[in-house]
Amino acid sequence: MQRVYERLYSLLPPFAQSLLVTLYAVRIHLERYGPEFREQLEELEKTQWLSSNELAEYQNQKLQLLVEHAYENVPYYRRLMDQRKLDPADIKTSQDLRKLPVLTRDDVRKHKHELLSSAYRKKQLAHGHTSGTTGSPLEFFWDRKMCAFNNAAYWRQARWAGLRYGDKFAVALGRIVCPTTRKKPPFWRMNYLDNQLWISSFHLNEENLPCYIRKLREFKPMALECYPSTGYIIAKYLESRRETLPLKAVLTSSETLFPFQKETIEKSFDCRVYDYYGMAERVVFATECDRHEGRHLNLEYGICEILDSDGIPVVDGKEGYVVGTSLHNYAMPFIRYQTSDISAIRKKSCSCGRALPLIQDVTTKAEDIIVTPAGNLISPSVLTHPFKPLKTIKMSQIIQDRVDHILIKIVAEPRFSRREANALLVEFRKRVGSDMQVDLQEVSEIPRTAAGKFKWVISTAPINFKHEKQRVL
Repeated sequence: MQRVYERLYSLLPPFAQSLLVTLYAVRIHLERYGPEFREQLEELEKTQWLSSNELAEYQNQKLQLLVEHAYENVPYYRRLMDQRKLDPADIKTSQDLRKLPVLTRDDVRKHKHELLSSAYRKKQLAHGHTSGTTGSPLEFFWDRKMCAFNNAAYWRQARWAGLRYGDKFAVALGRIVCPTTRKKPPFWRMNYLDNQLWISSFHLNEENLPCYIRKLREFKPMALECYPSTGYIIAKYLESRRETLPLKAVLTSSETLFPFQKETIEKSFDCRVYDYYGMAERVVFATECDRHEGRHLNLEYGICEILDSDGIPVVDGKEGYVVGTSLHNYAMPFIRYQTSDISAIRKKSCSCGRALPLIQDVTTKAEDIIVTPAGNLISPSVLTHPFKPLKTIKMSQIIQDRVDHILIKIVAEPRFSRREANALLVEFRKRVGSDMQVDLQEVSEIPRTAAGKFKWVISTAPINFKHEKQRVL
């Protein structure tokens, strides 16, 4: 059915597509904003100025309510706590969480149904996936209050950047807003509800970039929300033309923001970059304030632990694995969820005066940009979408060994089917274009680097603008 809708959408003229984009935004508002959004945003405006002790007490109160709910309504936690002879009253503080084991991706995969709260019906919940870049995609659910709180946390940072709800935004994320086969502009659609210009991340090449720049100048957004690599492509083009496109702020997420990217983006858009760290699992959220001294852990959002490889907490300033507990998702509670990200809590506080601690740059997956034969530059983040529906892929890797060829390596479960393989290739080709040869190879394992890290996208294809013969990293 989804493909039927996509086919019908692709046949409509741009204005009609913009109307459908707006209707989609209406649905998202009903599902993920709701009446709680503004109330929670105003609460976050107040709690950001609480002292460390007050924030700890806030977390402990929320944690006690969550654990009590999980014990009464979530079969997985009832069984786990009974096995360990624990009552909800035994977990009163964040330190008490250590009485419970970490929740791994495999645990979520194996016990997905047991992790769902019996207090909700599925049709009441929002449905999500991880990207599947470091394993098979995880499927999970959020209740509406969690969705509203997540958006409130995002908008608190937007306010730190001097933005207000309803301001004009240009948004360049992973949505296919126009067919990837489209050769001529417009490569954007309007979301009239939110006053946003949704621009395609799949048509960024030297031929098309002037059209993007003209449209952005015409639209006059106050801010750009994008993946770092996508923002860098646009900024690098502006730099090569010795032009700027002044904005009030650029908000980036979902990828590592490298210093060279930040410098170029800030120069080309004549504003500061506000980077934030979050995840689809909704357990940890960290946002950058106007002092730009790091990302503040949103303690109201969740409890963040930094553990070593043996699961032992590390001291502030030392790197470890990020383990998070969501304080607001009662539909499918993730308590002590182990991510694959590495970071540290900084010893130094921010000069802004907030007691929200700073987290150092998160090491996730530093990826390469894909370049197509047509010269389009594709952000790795937008290539995650074809993998999301596939629950039979354990791990994947994308290798571009030449400008017209991509090899997708997958580690698949035995039940992985030819139909799923074909669906993956179809969705992937939609994003990289029909002139790119895409092959799928099933392997038993995907090696990591000498440092033990996993790189999802590897590209050796050169990327150059005519104005500046330089590799775009």
